[in-house]
Amino acid sequence: MAPSLSLIVTQDILDGRDCSARLPTIRIPEESLEDSDLLSVFDHPRPLGISPGYSESGKLVSLSFADNDKCRIIEFQHPNKRDNRRPATDKAVVPPAIIEGRKLIQDKILCRPMGDIFAFDMGPLAMSLYCDLGMRITSAVDIQSAFSAVARKPISAIEDALGKEFDSVTSSKIKIKADNVKSLFLYPVYDSSDRNTVVDLAVRAWVSQFLPGYGNGEQLFEKVPRIDTNKLGAQVRSIVGFS
Repeated sequence: MAPSLSLIVTQDILDGRDCSARLPTIRIPEESLEDSDLLSVFDHPRPLGISPGYSESGKLVSLSFADNDKCRIIEFQHPNKRDNRRPATDKAVVPPAIIEGRKLIQDKILCRPMGDIFAFDMGPLAMSLYCDLGMRITSAVDIQSAFSAVARKPISAIEDALGKEFDSVTSSKIKIKADNVKSLFLYPVYDSSDRNTVVDLAVRAWVSQFLPGYGNGEQLFEKVPRIDTNKLGAQVRSIVGFS
């Protein structure tokens, strides 16, 4: 069983007195889920940010969860399938313990009874969870949908939420390091042996939960329709290979 690994992530995209710079982070291989605190540390109704890490081929291989003071990264197994048409929940391919662990993550975090979950490009992420891992999500908020940015660039949403102007005299505004933000979202591929991709994954989840908790963020996101893949119809489920 692969061990969980702890590190301190330093975010370098926002600067201001309301921004926490250090984010204690733990990487958790999904086979070690039972030995981790993932299912308990986010048992609160505050905003939760998530972010996906993909393989080079576009498969969802990791998912980060963050609130304002901690982050957990779950690293998923993807056993080779004998038949690529078989769904990710095929019990002949994925060990039963892994399937049960994913259901616990789904029920206790992704479909938690209170509190919204925020991510950039939440729609594609919700479908990746469903198609790659057989997991559903409720009360999911697509961050860009709160703003009118046509290009849906994360930097545009962050600037709209926090404001572009930084007041260096009163420090009442947050300084956005635009180049760092653009770099952060440029390459969402995850490699557990590459610390940079681990750090980026954690920071993307952190900033996702920071926006709704800052200033009038709650009102900004209140109007955004929530994504709920529990409500996917039977026809959609049959198309993607799930019952």
